[in-house]
Amino acid sequence: MKLSERGAIRSAIADGGFGLYPAGRLMDSIKAGLSGDDLRGDFDPSATAEKVLRAQGPGEPQARAVFEQDISLLVERLRTMNPEYDIDSVFDRMQAEAPALAKRYYGIASFDAPRPRVLEYFFEGINDMYKDGDWFAFNVNRAESAEMNVPIGTYFKRDQVSPGQPEFVAMHEVNHAMQDIAASPDGFHHYVPWFDEGLADSFGRMMLFRVTKDESLIAKVKRFRTEVEADDPRKAAYHYADQIASMMLIRGRLPFVKALMRARKRDPFSIDWSGLGDRIMAGIDPHVALINAYRGSKPEQFSKKFEREETAFRKESDLDAIDLRVLAMFLASERPACLSASEYRAALWLADEIARKPNPHRVVIDREKKDEEGSEITLGPILKSASIVTDEALKKDHSLEARIAIRDADVPEEHKAGVAELAAKYMITKRIVGEELVYQPYGGGLPYRLGTGEIRCTY
Repeated sequence: MKLSERGAIRSAIADGGFGLYPAGRLMDSIKAGLSGDDLRGDFDPSATAEKVLRAQGPGEPQARAVFEQDISLLVERLRTMNPEYDIDSVFDRMQAEAPALAKRYYGIASFDAPRPRVLEYFFEGINDMYKDGDWFAFNVNRAESAEMNVPIGTYFKRDQVSPGQPEFVAMHEVNHAMQDIAASPDGFHHYVPWFDEGLADSFGRMMLFRVTKDESLIAKVKRFRTEVEADDPRKAAYHYADQIASMMLIRGRLPFVKALMRARKRDPFSIDWSGLGDRIMAGIDPHVALINAYRGSKPEQFSKKFEREETAFRKESDLDAIDLRVLAMFLASERPACLSASEYRAALWLADEIARKPNPHRVVIDREKKDEEGSEITLGPILKSASIVTDEALKKDHSLEARIAIRDADVPEEHKAGVAELAAKYMITKRIVGEELVYQPYGGGLPYRLGTGEIRCTY
């Protein structure tokens, strides 16, 4: 299928490596320079790259420099991206693997996964009820099919498709078909967002990784969540639901969730679902939360029946190390620290200075040798290259320690304010040696903070 421009751009953003957080905000800057173009047209690598180059960035010089670096990376990726995307192979894999996955995670003995369809809009060729709907995919279950007069199945919106996302979304949506069998009461549509969407997300990612074992793909799926969709209120609600479901799976485990599905299918109104989700999110054990959320007239009977069913499900499969690893990966989704453009560019400059070889800022400290005031002093020319002390000498003499110490006088004027702010935040350390102010990037762990992505930029 042919990618849309916005689908291609989002996929390139989800590959990571940008200064701006969340990087999805680059879409706003790009659209601001296009006079109403919503980027839903067909993707052409050269033409779309030229549009991106017209993005309206910030005017402040430091912010502008980071913005231009981000745009350059995005354009580079777009120019090499294939405008054709093989979504059929994604659907083929999902259909082939779904029966075994349905049995493992839902206890469904026989399952035939519906094949998704790609439409220009919801529901092209059927009815126009949701023609204005602008989300990625729509799963229609049995009850919805009867209510909307739309065939049961999953429908993808073509101009929303971004490479890397359908692989997960196909698994998410087929989970709804599994839920329709295992957890939905007969005869009517009972929708609990945190339960239905949260489990579809959690199970969907576990299923995807179990099938593909693709580390880079699952990392990209996470970046879609933390970078591309971070400002989308609809997706933020899904992510909150996913947090509840993941915590329920980790603490209650799979037999508990299977028993809860059965209880819902039997009598969905005997449980306060909002209260249950709220208690789990607060950290209460799911078993305790469920008892407190029960609203029926026979709590003791309910508890005993639930316990029997959960015990029976323990004889089937439970979450394994692969599942728990994926759950933990997506629970670890804290936003990074966002620095000002001045601070972020100063951090990048410091990182470049650290990487220089031979390094002009390398000094050696003799931890056992003190000056008259009891402070450590340097060996060799103070604050100059310490190449006179070899690596071999450092290995042999454990009293010696090599450090990176950058003189304030060596910091370019454009980065002085940013470096000073980083020191004030203790992301680097500052010291007075002799009469000179020096900065030690490793003292506050700055290189590691940059390396993990825990500090980013806002502009």
